[in-house]
Amino acid sequence: MKKRIFDYNAEDFRLANREQLVEAIRHSEGRTIMVENVISLTPPIDMVSGPELAAAFGADMITLNCLDVFDPKIRILSEDPDEHITIEQVKKLTGRLIGCNLEPIPEGVTHLAVGRTVTEQTVKRAVEIGLDYVMLTGNPGNCVSQETILKAITLVRSIAPELLIVAGKMHAGGVGNDYDLSIVPAFAEAGADVMMFPAAYTTPGVSPELSQQMMSAVHKTNMLGMLAIGTSQEGATESYIEQVAITAKAAGADIVHIGDGGYSGIAPPENIVRLGLTLRGRRHQFKRMANRR
Repeated sequence: MKKRIFDYNAEDFRLANREQLVEAIRHSEGRTIMVENVISLTPPIDMVSGPELAAAFGADMITLNCLDVFDPKIRILSEDPDEHITIEQVKKLTGRLIGCNLEPIPEGVTHLAVGRTVTEQTVKRAVEIGLDYVMLTGNPGNCVSQETILKAITLVRSIAPELLIVAGKMHAGGVGNDYDLSIVPAFAEAGADVMMFPAAYTTPGVSPELSQQMMSAVHKTNMLGMLAIGTSQEGATESYIEQVAITAKAAGADIVHIGDGGYSGIAPPENIVRLGLTLRGRRHQFKRMANRR
């Protein structure tokens, strides 16, 4: 199967192994989109979940933020405030790659539910409930560093050899921004498939030139590179999203991520569409939006 990721349908995603997914993203030439969604918040549109909105507006990969893998519920907006859907239902309804954030917090951080952190049990559980990938990163204030992420990559890869691993930081996360590229080879050696950095114009000092250096360092290790909009600027103007998308493509990003800081745990749908139109053009963007079979 030599399809590009935006040509995949639900059956393709179901059958593809880790190596095939990596190659499908690589062959997409910078046109892969990841949309993040806080699934613990009630989504903005009634009767549909956040992941369904992400798929409808062009996501290839949907990252469930704040998912507790021991209680994996995805909220929907309905008359019943407790109504939710499961991971299995999300995969069926979206026809996309579904993953979650697992946070490699350091010792002393105790306010986070265990099901949202990186442990042997949570990694095994992520595989059991059918997640296609994990993103090892940190939400604001959780003190996740590149060093704690590196340790987590080794743990995840030892437990789940076929699980796609996305790893890195998109913002300070409570310990400051970290643009040190010397750690990149270690991420690859530990088993990461994708390394993430903040996109240009999203965190202080990340220029188009620096983001290009980031992606070049990642590609030298044969990992895929991802640039992320994760500083609530995903809720900025469409013209801003377009500018970031153009610079991310020029920098060499294989995947462009748009975060969850819009209305009710997802970026404004107009911004997701703008990202897709800029990276893919109308033909491939509309195809991705329509194809969920």
